[in-house]
Amino acid sequence: MESQFISTPSGKFHAQVAGAGSAVILIHGASARNSWRAWQKNIDALAQHHRVYALDLLGYGESDKPEPHPDAAFEANALIELMHAEKIARAILIGLSWGGAIAQRIAASAPERIAKLVLVDSSSHAASWETLRAAKIPTLIVWDEDDAVIPVEHAHKLARALPHAQLHIFTRAERDPDANPENRHWSQETHARVWNQTVTEFLKE
Repeated sequence: MESQFISTPSGKFHAQVAGAGSAVILIHGASARNSWRAWQKNIDALAQHHRVYALDLLGYGESDKPEPHPDAAFEANALIELMHAEKIARAILIGLSWGGAIAQRIAASAPERIAKLVLVDSSSHAASWETLRAAKIPTLIVWDEDDAVIPVEHAHKLARALPHAQLHIFTRAERDPDANPENRHWSQETHARVWNQTVTEFLKE
């Protein structure tokens, strides 16, 4: 894994980059504790077959911090700029929480640039749904059944809105033995073993 800085017209991104193959862009959530480290338990598994970009979004971690603090639309535009800068013609987007709403925006605005979409305990961007339904980008929705931030009912709502998508709900029994019991939102951390298996199998399809 290599630390890189990627310049775009909107600002400089910090990323941890690993692996080779088709590009996978990991998009974290909105709270102050978010950074590329949200994906520490997943990068190695994904990098077995892909070139993985685990980002600090603009305003987070070691990336530039524009003022005012970037909103989802700003981040989505900046990530398309990052794809241009890295000469990524098509990418797989994996978005966590607020990052899922950003991923939906990108996929709706540039569907030809997105190979697959994975939405992890994701916020919604309902304005994108009509375009996403029409584009039928292969989509996987994954969720912690005990999500305390965005309840699991939202997973089912998202699956109804995107009927071409696959839905996988992770159970209490599937939590990693060492998972933080206070963490009931980041399924990529709390259910890393089954999450990595489920997501990597979807990306192989």
